[in-house]
Amino acid sequence: MQVLDKKDRLLLAALKKNARKSLVALAKDIGLSRSATHDRIIKLEANGTIKGYTVLVSAEAQASTKAVFQINFKTGFNNIRLQKKISQMHPVIHSQCLSGEIDMFAHVACNNTDELSELRELISSIEGVNMVKTYLVLKSSF
Repeated sequence: MQVLDKKDRLLLAALKKNARKSLVALAKDIGLSRSATHDRIIKLEANGTIKGYTVLVSAEAQASTKAVFQINFKTGFNNIRLQKKISQMHPVIHSQCLSGEIDMFAHVACNNTDELSELRELISSIEGVNMVKTYLVLKSSF
């Protein structure tokens, strides 16, 4: 494996931060010309230092089963505390505390219906939760 100099390490750090950054911007970041930066990238790829580039996809985008839980709490329980606890659970992606007959909506993105069912049971078992209704999302506009 090639010994990396300071410019190589700067280039790798910049690529780790944003692998889609333009050659001109990368060159500016590390203090080299565009062509010298391009040559370094080619060498780092050729010698195996750079093994590839990847896309990181959010769990929500990968999830095939999305739902909204309508949650009601037992009288006398702190809605904000319960909402915070539920909203921090994976795979809850968004939650809302409400006034009126419904105490909370929790929007979830699961990999399958088994995961959705497990999450529903887990939320139902939290002390202070009175009822959980599940609404499967058929289509989203966002």
